[in-house]
Amino acid sequence: MEPEKFNVDTTKAIVSQFIGFLLDSYDLTMILGIAPLLAKVLLPPESPLLATFNIILSYSLTIIFRPLGSAIFGNLGDKIGRRADLIITVLGLGLASALTSALPTYAQVGILSFILFVLIRIIVGIFAGGEYAAGHPFAMEWTPYKWRGLVSGIVQGGFSFGAGLAALVEAAFIGIYGVSGVENFAWRYVFLTALAPAVIALAVRLAMRETPVFEDVKKKNLVRKTPFLDLFRKPYRRDFFQVMLYMTGMFFFAYSLFAFVPAILQHMPSVFSVGTAEQIYYYGTYAAFAGAIIFGALSQYIGRRRLTIIWAIITFIISVPVYYLLFSSASVGNYILASIASVIIGLITQGPWGIIPIYLSERFKASMRSSGVGFGYSSGIFIGGWFSIYVPLMHNYLFKSIDTPTNVWFSTAVLLMIGAVLVGIGQYLGPETLGTKLVEEAQKV
Repeated sequence: MEPEKFNVDTTKAIVSQFIGFLLDSYDLTMILGIAPLLAKVLLPPESPLLATFNIILSYSLTIIFRPLGSAIFGNLGDKIGRRADLIITVLGLGLASALTSALPTYAQVGILSFILFVLIRIIVGIFAGGEYAAGHPFAMEWTPYKWRGLVSGIVQGGFSFGAGLAALVEAAFIGIYGVSGVENFAWRYVFLTALAPAVIALAVRLAMRETPVFEDVKKKNLVRKTPFLDLFRKPYRRDFFQVMLYMTGMFFFAYSLFAFVPAILQHMPSVFSVGTAEQIYYYGTYAAFAGAIIFGALSQYIGRRRLTIIWAIITFIISVPVYYLLFSSASVGNYILASIASVIIGLITQGPWGIIPIYLSERFKASMRSSGVGFGYSSGIFIGGWFSIYVPLMHNYLFKSIDTPTNVWFSTAVLLMIGAVLVGIGQYLGPETLGTKLVEEAQKV
């Protein structure tokens, strides 16, 4: 059965996944937001842009382990339930993220510091992949039909909100300790702050009940023996590969904001300080939060598929102009115009993410939903996760004269344009899911 109205359990489920997803992006943004400073702490002296790319690449490498986490915990969520899964993942994600604060520096142990950093990123990636595998279905299965779009946007907006919160925290630490203070010691305090949302999420999850949809699956004896492997069997594998194409484009969308807007703002010819760049960036992340909610709510009336295709076309058209606005305003220190550009980028790149929790939940049957949502979500990483290689390659071999030798604005705009094409085609090849029931209707295959 599905809930017919909002209740306490619905609220708990939304809060739980909002904070859990917030923690995921909080960790991500802490890495990407102060990448130039971390490069000095964990790596030998190099050119500033190359060292920053190395930090971003290390995160990109760990993202590749998210599908492993989605496979493990998605399968587990379909076997034992969403709630137990979520308690495990938030514990692992919070503790691993905070463990970064204990890393030795390059000055202390040499390149071992960077190796340990990458190992921790791998652990974080595995638990993060499991977090949305169980969390998105959990929130959606507790949500009444008429609220699905809005709640999906709120839940997914937790990612952008977490990114904005991390940028705000980093800017605060830079304001208090200065760039040199953060570089010398305060970066450890920044990572320790990840424990706060982890503790809150854990407390909420311990007080939650399993979803009625999963209870219905157990009652009808529809729990699958191999839910993850069933994704690749007929008739489901076509659905999976359509979702994979769509999600590849969505990851290009995401990192056009999260990875490269800070890099554009922090490297010449930008004249902004690291602190000012962080402020401008978090305007974009809060616009992304609003965009996800608006997009999710609109999809309940316009349709998930139609709205996404329209959005993808608009994004393709305005990609170069909006990134040029960001780059050119940063070059002359125009804070207002740079902030406007950051807001627009946040809206266009993150708005479509507002339907991901409900769209993926509607694409997969209840008995394989954690596996389908988790691995379907993560499948976009196989190609999309290597954004930290694509942009430098485009920069070095195609667009350096347009980017300028020390900036990547045009290469990032091209990445977003490619993402828009993939998102549009991916949605076109799939069905409209608005109106789909989340309960199991057919016997298991």
